[in-house]
Amino acid sequence: MRKEKKKIIGAFLGTIVEYYDYNLYGFSAAIIALKFFPELEKIQSLMYVFGIYAISYISKPLGSLIFSFIGDFYGRLISLRITIIGIAIPTFTIGILPDFNSIGVTAAYILIICRFMQGFFVGGEYDGAAIYVIEHLGKKYHYTASAITRTSGVFGLLLGIAVTNLFNSSLFPNWAWRIPFILSLPLAFLTIYCRKFLTETPDFTSSAEQKIEIDKLVPFIKHHSLTLFMTILLAGGFGVTYQLSIIFMRQYLPIVIPATSTIITSFSIFIVFIFGVSMPIAGFLADKIGEMIVVKISLLLTLTASGLLGIAIYYQLMNLALISTIILAISVAPFNALAHGIIIKAFSVNERYRGISLGHTIGSMLMSGTAAYISLYFMNKYKIMLFPIIYIAFSALVAFLVIYKFSQKRKSH
Repeated sequence: MRKEKKKIIGAFLGTIVEYYDYNLYGFSAAIIALKFFPELEKIQSLMYVFGIYAISYISKPLGSLIFSFIGDFYGRLISLRITIIGIAIPTFTIGILPDFNSIGVTAAYILIICRFMQGFFVGGEYDGAAIYVIEHLGKKYHYTASAITRTSGVFGLLLGIAVTNLFNSSLFPNWAWRIPFILSLPLAFLTIYCRKFLTETPDFTSSAEQKIEIDKLVPFIKHHSLTLFMTILLAGGFGVTYQLSIIFMRQYLPIVIPATSTIITSFSIFIVFIFGVSMPIAGFLADKIGEMIVVKISLLLTLTASGLLGIAIYYQLMNLALISTIILAISVAPFNALAHGIIIKAFSVNERYRGISLGHTIGSMLMSGTAAYISLYFMNKYKIMLFPIIYIAFSALVAFLVIYKFSQKRKSH
């Protein structure tokens, strides 16, 4: 049992570091906008920052093609050992990158390359870790395993928020915003050390022993085209709810309700914490009473909270806005927590790394990664200040319908 715990901890630690590295950029959006795009207005500079943020999602499918192939053909472990250091290096580079005042627009180009490389390696990291944990814990804790893996990512988010807030405070000099990015390298080495305890999953070992033939990429895509399309929609749907309700809310609320600007830093931490706590609860309930009951309640709460937040913004009701965002964090958690547990059932052992990783990364690229930029675009160009809320509600509905379709598909078999 002790060895099993070490295996799970090694996988979780990688997810924590991945989320820490990858989301530092989002949490540091305001300071990055100031340092790399100082001549633009606030919303415009944020559009550039989140435009670069979206670029990283373009490289995710490329990374998933390579690392999911390795994961299905040669084992989950090889991918997990390569990707963690690959994520850390570009994160560290952002930490030592000269800003606009030092090297001009070249800084922005290097920033783009760093985010592209982060996306490339992230494309193989999280899905591999999720599959690894779910395959180790088995059917009894299927959705709990899916949820806890996602929750470990929240620890990375909280760590990222904590160090970002600390080093951006008045306690430290202006250059201290770089320190969180620089810390990514020692964290990566710690993860590599912990992952030396990992062994291959029972499911993959059994599949390898049976020498089951594995389809190459093109036949695989043709054979699973509908399932892959559904996976893309689900990944995109739950990704948008996460990006806008949890990550983007820190930038969004002070724009639409200026009174929240004084408390948004601490409140954004609370939102992430509530999101993290809600996910394992959702996983546990899904294992006990079924995933469809959980996601039905989740959809109803998301639509309700979206409506309340819209009212709060229209009438500038700060307290109602804060309550609504808390409810949103709770209500979108099940979509994010259960998704991998739902998708994994649609693919056989020797196909699931590619199926989940490709679908997830493409969905992220098309919908999740562009969510903040699209929201800012509609807010800036068309003055639709409620667009992010509408997008959250729509995406939650898409995620629910795909989960329902997956459920009906399993019953038909």
